[in-house]
Amino acid sequence: MTSEIRRYRYGLDAKAVECVEDVLSNDENSTNAQLVEYFLTEGLSRLQVESVLRHREDYLINIYRTGEGPLHVSRER
Repeated sequence: MTSEIRRYRYGLDAKAVECVEDVLSNDENSTNAQLVEYFLTEGLSRLQVESVLRHREDYLINIYRTGEGPLHVSRER
């Protein structure tokens, strides 16, 4: 029997990933500069913000099931 351990890219935690995925999937109007400022106020580091913004177009174009987007890394135990 295997159990899945949830891991996230860029040192993000589950709460941050949920926030980032919601914004990247739904916010078509804000500029990248506006999103940088927003994510910084949400507690992400500048490096984390730059990293997640690389996935912006991917999240806008594709529909991901919960827990399966590019910010998720799964490992079986």
